[in-house]
This record gives sequence, C-alpha cells and structure tokens, in this order.
Amino acid sequence: MACEAAIDQRVHRHCLAGEQGIHHVRRNAVPAGPASFFYSSLLGAGQCERHPRNCSLSRAIVADDKANTVTFHLAVPDPEFLYQLALPFADAVPAGTSDQARPAQLPATGPYMTKSLQPGHSWILVRNPWFREWSGQAQPGGYPDRIVLRIGVDPEQAVGAVERGHGDVVISPPASQIHELTTHFADRLHIGPLAATFAMFLNTRVWPFSNLAARQAVNYAIDRSKMIGLIGGALAGQPTCQILPPTMTGYRPYCPYTINPGPSGAWIAPDMAKAEQLVHASGTAGAKVTVLAGGWEPGNPSRAVGRYFVSILDQLGYRASLRMIPYGIYDRRAFDSSAQAQIGEFSWYQDFPAPADFTVPLFTCHSFAPHDPNNLNVSEFCNRRIDTEVARARQLGAKQPNAAGMLWAQIDRDIVGQAPWVPLYNPNALVLQSRRVGNFQLHPFWNLLLDQIWVH
Repeated sequence: MACEAAIDQRVHRHCLAGEQGIHHVRRNAVPAGPASFFYSSLLGAGQCERHPRNCSLSRAIVADDKANTVTFHLAVPDPEFLYQLALPFADAVPAGTSDQARPAQLPATGPYMTKSLQPGHSWILVRNPWFREWSGQAQPGGYPDRIVLRIGVDPEQAVGAVERGHGDVVISPPASQIHELTTHFADRLHIGPLAATFAMFLNTRVWPFSNLAARQAVNYAIDRSKMIGLIGGALAGQPTCQILPPTMTGYRPYCPYTINPGPSGAWIAPDMAKAEQLVHASGTAGAKVTVLAGGWEPGNPSRAVGRYFVSILDQLGYRASLRMIPYGIYDRRAFDSSAQAQIGEFSWYQDFPAPADFTVPLFTCHSFAPHDPNNLNVSEFCNRRIDTEVARARQLGAKQPNAAGMLWAQIDRDIVGQAPWVPLYNPNALVLQSRRVGNFQLHPFWNLLLDQIWVH
C-alpha cells in the first residue's frame, strides 16, 4: 500500500480495499463509535453529531474501486488526520464486519495472522501467507515463524521463566523485582521512555473537588517520590506535575505544586503547609472521599497507591476510604459519568505523537459525555477559554507548527493550573529478555517490536 496526502480539506489515499476498507472509518466516526472524536473533522461529522439517526458520511469518504483509492474530504484543516488514519480504528476491514468482532478475528494485512486466541490465556500468531513487504520502514516483514503471547501469567513466574530460558520476553516486570533485575540481569533489562502520564483524576463536578482550591491542595500534598518508589524506583518512571509527557511536542517542564517552584520546572518535594491552607480556605474539610483504584493482581502497586492517597486525604482533613475494583471492570466504574466518582487512578498513553491527543479527548467541554459509561473526560472538566486555545493551537498546527508548540505548552500549564488531575509520573518501558533473543527494538509507541526479534 502506498499513501499520499495533503493536510488540508482533502486527503487522498491509495489503499488495498476501496469500498471494503471505508466501513471501519465510517462506523467509528459517528457519535456512537468508540473513536468519534478522532474523526470529527470529516465533512458531515457535525451533522452526525447533531442528528445521528440521519447521519451520512457519503460526501466525506468516497471510494473508487476502479482506481483503487479512497478519498477523505475534511470540513476543516486537521494536522492530526494522517495520524488518525494510521490508528486501528481506520484499518481496512470487509464491509459488514460486526461491531462486536475482535481484532484477532479479522483478516490481517500485516506479516502475521491469528492462528488461535484464548481470551485471558494465550494468543498465537503465525506468518500471513498473503503478506508482501511494500515498505521496509512502514511495515517490515517479521523474523519469527510463530509468536506466542501468554496472557494472565503471574508476573513473578513470567520473570522466572525468562531467566531460565523457558520464555523470551516479559513486558513490564513487577515493581518488586526491578531492583533485583537491574543487579543481576542488567544486560537483559531494557529501558525506554513512554509517551504516557499516570495520574489521579479529580472530578471537577462532584464535591469536594468541584472546588479549585481543594484540587490544588491535593496536588501540593502528594509526595511524587513516594509514587516512584511504589512503582519500582527511578528506572520505572519520573515524577511529573503536568499533563504532557516529555516525549511530546509542546512539552516544557513545569511544576507549580512543589516546595520552592523554580524555572527548571522540576518537582522537588510536597508542600503540606500550602495544601492545608488551601483546604481550610476551600471549606471542604470533613468531606467524605472515596478513592478508586484498580486491580488485585500480585505485584500490582494500585492498592499501595490507593492507600497512600487515603492517608494524604486524611491528613488534609477529609474522611477518606479506599475502594478496590478489579481491572476488568475498573474502567466501567471510573469512566461512567453517572456514577459521580470523586477521585481515582487514570493513565493515558499517546494514540499518536501530537499534544491534541492528551487534550482534546480528556479536557475539552466537547469531550465530556454526561450520563455515559464511556466518558474519557473522567475529571468532567470544561473550560471555554482553554477550549478556545485548543482550537487555535490545532489550526496553527497545520501551517505554523512552532507557534502551535508554544501554544500547546501554555495550554498544558493552563490545565495544570485548574488541577483536574494529580499528575504523578511518566512511566518507562521495561522489558526483560532471555539470552537467546537478538535484534531487540523498543518503540516509543508500540513498546517491544515482537516481530523484529531474532530467536537463536
């Protein structure tokens, strides 16, 4: 497949599938789709939002089977649209594919295809006999003849299997073993930055965190070095006070929520005195607060993180308690805007390398979905002035990327000032390999490139 495009009102894409390939974009672009915010710049998407029952994207997505092309017409310039076309939401799939179909059940266009999938147990990939390498940079062929992913294995058992050569890689070894691995297997433990931010969200529409001073107080009170210790130490991540990760365009170090904030933007230590002053000024002391945390698996730091937040909230004068929720249902509880969750764990990994991906779906008025179980704007944050800045930054991105980067940095600071999150740390990718693995490659988005591994 070859692609050519212009980032204006029209994107022209040579594809494999013609009419067969556009169904996936159409169904994800309508308001009920899981990624509608990604494709809101399509011509007619606004009409779909206002009147979903009379929705048509026939003018936005035009297939020509004879020419083997698909043309996308945009209502406004969108500098992120090419990134969005590269997401799985825009993969070419057969027309009529069920919305409930698992990705592993769909025809593959890459070098591997699914041989078997046992949810919660294993996923086995084998070579795709129809694959032909069309670009060594965009989609290189793979090396292994078979890839077996074991799912739900106890993390400590997985590490032991790789150490003994019974497995080849462990992605994200448990925090409790990171020190041991760096001591005994330093040449086999790989570390790389991830474009992600881990935080606790604060619901800006539910007491007591509907009060700005209360939200800022929690940000001042948290010991971010404590968080780093709970996830395995300095190799596992770096403390942060802001939304954008260091790998992102527009990132400028910034931390107002620390003792002696300075121009370096570094977090130094918590300021509990300032936090207590803000709680007193907010009039929220004594409020009941339930902290949500996800996961009961061995080695998972969520329980320890939740308990720590409860202890800090108690010190600030709140009546705090912890509610642990299994990971399988945590998102349904935390993302449900009708449930009125007050505070809980939240992490965001980049979908594509643009600051809009950390802002538009998480902190804009438009992204808040009332009474919706799939509300990504978990802090229920809405600030019209910041929305105006976001719209301007996206427009600038099409023609003045440097100016846009400066504006995104200001937007990051503006959101931090409103404190809808308690940003905690930016994680690192940690992967342990066996002795027989070669050609090891870490990718800032895809993590370990499994198909590029050599196994001796």
